[in-house]
Amino acid sequence: MKLLVLITFPIFFLLHSVSADTYIGQWEITGGSIIEIYQDGTTFYGKIHKRAMKPLSNFNGLDNKNPKKELRTRPLLGMIILDQLTYQDGALSGGTIYNADSGKSYKVKVWIDSEDTDVCYIRAYKSILFKTFEAKRVKPDNMAVSPK
Repeated sequence: MKLLVLITFPIFFLLHSVSADTYIGQWEITGGSIIEIYQDGTTFYGKIHKRAMKPLSNFNGLDNKNPKKELRTRPLLGMIILDQLTYQDGALSGGTIYNADSGKSYKVKVWIDSEDTDVCYIRAYKSILFKTFEAKRVKPDNMAVSPK
């Protein structure tokens, strides 16, 4: 019986684990914004692929709240907001997320529940406080195209 458990448990775990490739793709956050997560070497990034229909701020589509004056005129579309993430223990962590609505960056962790790999959770940390966002995978037949 012990042998069966020792053989079955690792196989079960492998079948339900989330690989690094699972994170790659487009993810829609509540409100309509779409982030595209991609990998460059062993590092992961996320850029704004589409803005929400009714954004909370930055109505002109520029990074108006950036603390660096010289960056306040850069467009939000295509801007990297998830930066320097690495894959370990089934999650992406060790990097930051930039909030264009406030112009601030926070530590971040991104994970996917192995039971539903079409749902991604993005947790931004500020000291001991955190806020978690849910994002849903954008299927290839529903992928939105950013206006140029």
